[in-house]
Amino acid sequence: MMVLLASVSAYLRLSAAGVGCVPWPACYKQAAAEVEHHPTARLAHRVLASTLGVVVVIITLTAVSERPRRPVVMGMAFAALAVTLALAGLGRVTSMTANTSAVALANLLGGMILAALLWWLALRARGEPGRATSRLRWPASVVAVIVLIQVGLGAFISTTHTAPACPTLPLCVPPAADLPAVLNVCHRVLAVVLLAAAGSLALALLRRGGHAARSMLALTGLLLVQAASGTLMVALDFPLSLALAHNVGALLLLLTAVGVLAG
Repeated sequence: MMVLLASVSAYLRLSAAGVGCVPWPACYKQAAAEVEHHPTARLAHRVLASTLGVVVVIITLTAVSERPRRPVVMGMAFAALAVTLALAGLGRVTSMTANTSAVALANLLGGMILAALLWWLALRARGEPGRATSRLRWPASVVAVIVLIQVGLGAFISTTHTAPACPTLPLCVPPAADLPAVLNVCHRVLAVVLLAAAGSLALALLRRGGHAARSMLALTGLLLVQAASGTLMVALDFPLSLALAHNVGALLLLLTAVGVLAG
């Protein structure tokens, strides 16, 4: 449900920002001003969010009933409930605020954190203690943190209409005062750092073998998807489908890192 909700949310955010409009990039800000309301997508978003809220409440009540045996799980469940309530409150006031970049950033990071908490709870519901060694824990934590930073940069770039500020590959040389281009360059440089960190985690998983090898395969596949979708977005003038794939891929990459930490 969280993956579906994040996908619909990304579609609404990116289409509202004018990503994928034609002719690019002349239509970018104009398309954002004239964006359709997407009633079906908005209805799906509200239904998914409301249903997910009910599920999180049930999870929290279940965790409370098991408190003597699993206090850590209860704490994580309450954290998920707190994030859910915060996102619900943000959704209520979104139409009353003019700071769309801040709203998009809070929604996106909040959704990512909620998905990570729910995935951790799902994995720990097996009743098994975490077995991640320090050799896995540290690179997995670094990957998770970098993904969240990258998500924040990506949200800021799309909502401030600065995606075309760095149209060349692999990098561009922005003027010192050109903040949009600097942000784009930072996003791409950090992507290389993420590839290195995730590659280190993949090697550690490969050395461990067994079930960890499956996580390594998932991690490697997601890295290839992210690298390809990010490169093709710039080369093909930011089609909406690739931007959506890039957003969902970031979420799945985060969940893979969380899976290593929880498992």
